[in-house]
Amino acid sequence: MRRAAHVSRRTCVGCGARAPQATLLRFGGTMDGGLARKRGLAHTGRSAYLHRRVECWERFAARKGPVRSLGRAVDKPTRAAFVQELKQAEPSAMV
Repeated sequence: MRRAAHVSRRTCVGCGARAPQATLLRFGGTMDGGLARKRGLAHTGRSAYLHRRVECWERFAARKGPVRSLGRAVDKPTRAAFVQELKQAEPSAMV
């Protein structure tokens, strides 16, 4: 009897739902206090995840306070700027 393959699941910081890690956008903090996408497994350190949906991005931008998975607070203007970058980089999510 074979076991099913393990699928890592992560929580979206926009809506709070859990999903397979491979279906989410991964991002983390930068040295200057901003946010940036992390692509691939080469990036280490703390990171957070968002669904590839504008609704989740906007909910993330509207929240305030710390992002627990990043281990720090991120202000609303920084969140809004990151969401704008996502909208430009991921036009397929706008549908």
